[in-house]
Amino acid sequence: MSLTGFAQPTHINAGDAGGVATAILEHPAVPAPRGGAHGRTSIGGSRRRGRQIAAGVVVALVLGTEAVLAAPYLGTAMAAVTGAAGGWVGLAMLASAGSLTAFALLRRALLRAAGVDVSTGSTLASVLVANAFHMTLPGGVAFSTGYAYRWMQRHGAGPTVAGWSLVVSGLLSTVGLATLGLSASLLVGSTSWTRMAVEIIGIAVLVLGVGRLVRDPNRVLAAAERALAVVNRLRRRPPAAGSDRLVRIAEQLPGVRPSARDWTAATGHALLNWLLDLACLAACAHAVGLTGVGTTALLATYVAGMAASGLSLLPGGLGTVDAALILGLVAAGSPATVALSAVVLYRMISLVAVVAAGWAVHAVYRRR
Repeated sequence: MSLTGFAQPTHINAGDAGGVATAILEHPAVPAPRGGAHGRTSIGGSRRRGRQIAAGVVVALVLGTEAVLAAPYLGTAMAAVTGAAGGWVGLAMLASAGSLTAFALLRRALLRAAGVDVSTGSTLASVLVANAFHMTLPGGVAFSTGYAYRWMQRHGAGPTVAGWSLVVSGLLSTVGLATLGLSASLLVGSTSWTRMAVEIIGIAVLVLGVGRLVRDPNRVLAAAERALAVVNRLRRRPPAAGSDRLVRIAEQLPGVRPSARDWTAATGHALLNWLLDLACLAACAHAVGLTGVGTTALLATYVAGMAASGLSLLPGGLGTVDAALILGLVAAGSPATVALSAVVLYRMISLVAVVAAGWAVHAVYRRR
């Protein structure tokens, strides 16, 4: 799971569905009563800074501890990465680029289904930039969501279509990972009929939920209003703040009518997004000489790693994803140093290189 609350490959966080409500429903804050407002603001700002410093110290301690514990293996792993087979590294890079392109095609398919025509290149560029914001800026969730939302509006999408696209792309990505997880369970043979039935029902509920959201949004409007009231209470805003926009969005959603062909294309791109990212991991494993791990074990390891990303407080699932992938590969029969090398190479390509590409694209766009 990504920080969006929806599952996406860890190198893709281009516009977080969890921040859609903030992007769409943002409402000017009610002025504070006179007297003492500045003091309260200063106190609140100091507390926030204190929490941020404390969080930074905790993160530094965790990463430092991990570095010390992994030190005996890191040297060998980096040596293996340096000597990785160039052909497999090239295939891993192509697979990672293909995964990003598949996600861009998913977003483009959803926008086209809503009557907004954008080019694949422009969509891919927006995905790269939003991802770079998410991974490197403080409060990256808000920055990436806001960027993706504004990009869609600049290309002709209204607030309803932009928000709908962000939410549905996240839901379809979750369906894609759930499908891979079910496939891994069936191939490994470690699942019972009861668990398999629950997983199938869960996937069906997600798919039907997307369709219900489009066909009859009024059914979820009441729940959305209750959720908005809770958010407003936490943010110390009036309970009804933003509810008028929520109602307008619900009224406009029935106008978004994707065809069966649109749904098929979007779902296919969501699944391809995951499969190509899995192919990137497989190519990295071959590049460092990892052998003895079958396709089924690699699939199960990958699904576990992507699911673990939701447990990390750090962007890209740093720490948890890496640990889950390494443990899965070792459990499947790989030596620890080789597994570590494969994961390091995979993360360098699918995370570090992708973030660098996003900032490069942003720099080019800024100069235009």
